[in-house]
Amino acid sequence: MSAAGTRSVPRCPVCGSSGRPLLNLSAQPIYQHPVPEGTAVPPPHAVDLSWAACVKCAHGWQIEIDGGLLETIYRSHYYTPAPGGMAVTFRNEFMATMERFGLLGPRRRLLEIGASDGDVLAELQQRTNALEAYAFEPNEENAAIAVRRGLTVQPRFFGRDAAAYVEEPVDFICARHVIEHVLEFDDFFQGLNAVTAENADLVLETPSLDEHARRCSIAPFHIEHIHVFSQRSLATLALRHGWKMQRSEVTSDGNLIAVFAKNDVLQSGAETIGARMPEFSDLQAAVTSRHDRLRALFADRYIVFWGAGSAGVSMVSTIGREPDMWTDGNPNKVGKVFVGLQSKIASPEIVFQEANRRIADKPILLITSSFLSEILPRVRQLGWNGKVMDLDGNPVIDPRPQHG
Repeated sequence: MSAAGTRSVPRCPVCGSSGRPLLNLSAQPIYQHPVPEGTAVPPPHAVDLSWAACVKCAHGWQIEIDGGLLETIYRSHYYTPAPGGMAVTFRNEFMATMERFGLLGPRRRLLEIGASDGDVLAELQQRTNALEAYAFEPNEENAAIAVRRGLTVQPRFFGRDAAAYVEEPVDFICARHVIEHVLEFDDFFQGLNAVTAENADLVLETPSLDEHARRCSIAPFHIEHIHVFSQRSLATLALRHGWKMQRSEVTSDGNLIAVFAKNDVLQSGAETIGARMPEFSDLQAAVTSRHDRLRALFADRYIVFWGAGSAGVSMVSTIGREPDMWTDGNPNKVGKVFVGLQSKIASPEIVFQEANRRIADKPILLITSSFLSEILPRVRQLGWNGKVMDLDGNPVIDPRPQHG
């Protein structure tokens, strides 16, 4: 990663073509994840964000980025590690896709870029019987956990110097929810090409612009995501750096998972896979309509957020207020706060006890998380008595068990 300070990006960083306006979001939170109470983070704490869409490869990108700020966020203000067995929906979908794609056969050496706490890489090593598993993870807290799993961890950003830290070429490399954060594509792919064997498989997972635009979802649009890839733009980017898309699919949560193999000839044209140009023209209007509808829906209501991450702070910006109480199933987040906000994250038990005393206020539990299917059983267990809604303000199933 090259932390070059604030800079404008007027043309598509994938293919160099011109762009058209895609989405503008005002007063968006800079820090997406909670920090220990009392942590001093100087302002600003919010920023106006704008994305453009490429007229040729359908890539979405932020037109102004601050590389130094993003590097600080990735190192020190990123995901709070969760206990084992929690927040595993994305991991399970990824592993199921690897199984369907036939990629879990015997391997010699693995590499994961942005390995977080190493849970996926450790499972991949176990299932492929790989001799070595390398990890690059710049966040110190997550890197320390990955080391305790017995992985070979480099607590640094991945780039062109990667070969200095990988002793032998790897035959499987994955980067889950990393490519959307990359400032310099040339630096990233030079590192990839330096450490991979000729028969290597490359797997990239990233939010799908095609799918989120279809759903009129703003989930992938926040400060940490410099890019939002369409299938077309991801295939184009990889082909320009010597990798050809072999297969891809989009998960139920809207993540694009694609497999690439080395290509003999670098190509600059748009890849034929996913060549259809997606339609983005209604996204801004749909987002504005959603903003207005949710503000009206939650005005003067007693609200509890379950989910202390990027979806939660984005919802605060959308509805123009903080929740009355905020909780998360990850006990490592309890007691933390969000930069620039007042709410403190409390345990689900404490929050539900207080909300159930306020039953006359008709409390709403808003699931501000992608892990809805994991959260609802806990909601039932704890005995929530009010409405439960998703990020679009739609009712979800009654959390009370049905009898008879």
